[in-house]
Amino acid sequence: MIALVKKSEMEFFKKRERIQKYFWNIVGAEEHTSLPKLKHAIINEFKNDNYRFVQSQIVLMQTEARIKIESKVKVWIKRPNI
Repeated sequence: MIALVKKSEMEFFKKRERIQKYFWNIVGAEEHTSLPKLKHAIINEFKNDNYRFVQSQIVLMQTEARIKIESKVKVWIKRPNI
């Protein structure tokens, strides 16, 4: 199934994984980060500040179970697969 995924989609998957690992190394399991910090990290990683693109990446991260958004100031980062 992975062979059927487009190269660009796989690159985006890896970038979302890199963002998850970055925040996990900062906050770990005991703390949380904020939604604006997550948006800023997505903009920097993907080099795209389009609002819809950023929102779609956040939704994909939730779908992939990388993050859990409790409120605007509480975004929990799930432990990455090591």
